[in-house]
Amino acid sequence: MSLNFSSPLFLYGLLGIAVPVLIHLLTRRQQKHIRFSAVYLLIQSQKRSTRKSRPNRLLLLLARCLAITLFSLALADPFFSFRQSEAFLRPASIVFVLDDSYSMGVQAGKRTLFDHALEFVFEGTKQAPEKSEYSLVLASSPARIEQDWTSDKTIFEKTLKAQSVSFRTTRIGDAMDQAINLLDSAKQKKKQIFLLTDLDKNGWKEEAFSKITAPYPVKVVNFSSLQSGDNKGMVKSIQISQEFLTRSRLLRVKAEVRNFSNTLSRKPLSLFLEGKIVKEELLDIPPGQTLAHEFSYPLRRNQPLNGKVQISDDALTTDNSRYFSFHPSQNIKVMVVDGDPETISHQSESFYLERALNPFSVSLSHIDPTISTLAELPLRNLSDFSVVILANVRELSPGYELELEKFVLNGGALLFGMGDQVNPKYFNEHLGNLLPIKLDSQYHVKEGALHLLLKNNTHPVMKVFSPKELAEMREINFYSMYTIQAREDRIFKVGTWFSNQNPAVIESNVGKGIIVLFLSSLDRDWNDFPIQPTFLPWIQRWTQYSARGLDSVFRQSLLVGEPFRKSTSGSDSNWIVHAPDGTLHILENEVFSNTFQPGIYHLFFLPSSETSSKTLEKIPDGAEPAGTFTVNIDVQESEPGKISQKKIESFLAGMKIEIQEPHSQTTAPQTSDGIPLATPFLLMVAGMFLLEGWMVRKE
Repeated sequence: MSLNFSSPLFLYGLLGIAVPVLIHLLTRRQQKHIRFSAVYLLIQSQKRSTRKSRPNRLLLLLARCLAITLFSLALADPFFSFRQSEAFLRPASIVFVLDDSYSMGVQAGKRTLFDHALEFVFEGTKQAPEKSEYSLVLASSPARIEQDWTSDKTIFEKTLKAQSVSFRTTRIGDAMDQAINLLDSAKQKKKQIFLLTDLDKNGWKEEAFSKITAPYPVKVVNFSSLQSGDNKGMVKSIQISQEFLTRSRLLRVKAEVRNFSNTLSRKPLSLFLEGKIVKEELLDIPPGQTLAHEFSYPLRRNQPLNGKVQISDDALTTDNSRYFSFHPSQNIKVMVVDGDPETISHQSESFYLERALNPFSVSLSHIDPTISTLAELPLRNLSDFSVVILANVRELSPGYELELEKFVLNGGALLFGMGDQVNPKYFNEHLGNLLPIKLDSQYHVKEGALHLLLKNNTHPVMKVFSPKELAEMREINFYSMYTIQAREDRIFKVGTWFSNQNPAVIESNVGKGIIVLFLSSLDRDWNDFPIQPTFLPWIQRWTQYSARGLDSVFRQSLLVGEPFRKSTSGSDSNWIVHAPDGTLHILENEVFSNTFQPGIYHLFFLPSSETSSKTLEKIPDGAEPAGTFTVNIDVQESEPGKISQKKIESFLAGMKIEIQEPHSQTTAPQTSDGIPLATPFLLMVAGMFLLEGWMVRKE
């Protein structure tokens, strides 16, 4: 059994005992002896008075000293431990599980919750007994061991100093599993886990705790009680689009803002472009609701723009903004090969295609079509085009299929439309290296008509259509189509189905390019599709999708930690990533994984001979911009709500769980149980003051 103190700094109050002692010494009576004759009775009376008063003053001094002593001890929060200070005397193996997710960035005074948690670990390391060993597990996604077992406090403290709050979500279950694996290999008999977190329930996924069964003691330190304010809202999502007007374009930015508070919130929502605020609106958001607002901004130049949407600051600033990168739809060079030209223009195979691809003048359209006949095709340079559409083509010039193969393998897009001129035998024999299927035969509907099913509309081309537009497309009549047979060992996807369960659109990746087959005609010979309003956006979306430029590099919007994958070819050049923090990285294996900071990442490319090292301090001369992509936080970490102790105990069944708040006077982890003595000491202080009063009154 031993006496311990939770707040030993208050023991310095014992120095206050010197005050009454000094007062006693300075106020002693200095008696001056003067002898008189015939004063015997006075001398005897003085001696009796001295004998009576001296003991009273000493007892008074003792009472005052005891009062100060007991009061200092009471403030130091004393307790008796019946294990002889086992936690302080015996070495231990301690795993600190530190929640470094972005919710720990909530303000707590002038610091954050993460700063307080880090200080807790520092103090715990300093006060731990000698020969103890420590390890550090970070609980943000993915949970990872930041420091393996070490008994060297200097090394461990160096690791702690390198830590900072991240922009990631929380994975408490995975972190606890890592901590248990560490304790299984620990050297000391005494083992313990300290979990330092804000207890936000979004980080406690039940499925992650199913494999945790070890009976180690766990102390959960809840730092959320220290926060100086609440997270009142966040920018939940953002969507970017553009609208083509007669002679200009509009950038549309639609943002969703969530109000976490229980009252109506008036929040200013700001739109930033290239670092400058261009628009701001004041939103009235109902309690606990999400409100969508759309900004419109005229585009004066056909150039890329980077920006963000932001709300006013609160206790957690990380989720108050969301980034975007906008690239205007680039002009796509398309060659339409008309396999059935007619002298009357509206009867030509390319009539509806040309007008759907380019409804405005060439200078305003983002798709530039060029019409070519079969006779003109060998005179064209395929490298001048991104997309080639073969509309009702019977046969190609001898050997020209090899040119098409080279075009697709190098990243080009080849689209086919069927018709009466198509020769299935030629397609199957000469285009077998390109087509993943064999054309079987033309199927003509004898009664009624076929329709598009359009049940699963998650395809990038179809997901932009509204329910009303999809309903209109389902009513379009199709009278003829081609049936197909799949080739062995060839992979393709069906984009759309006909109502007779035959594919309507199939696509296949070939080399770096793509093949798309529409198994009906692209004019009015076999269907009524070209005269419907939905034909224009449908054929434009397939053209944009096939060109790959608009939905690959320039439209990638990732969450923190998701890898960026380069989907364009660049075998003869190096790619450089310029991160938001200013660091430069060389893209290796067409994948960039260091996306742990939200913001806008800029891409550059340069010839491979221009760089030989893997580290860069500045963008090399000759590097050219190649696009951008954005990284934003996962907003599920912002969702409010704390997990209960009962739920924690159910997740960590079999483990001794203790939940505590960080001490106001010290952040050192207390690991001893015992009988608290603060209250008895305070009662004794009161008794000493009563005794002092009685003694003074009696004297």
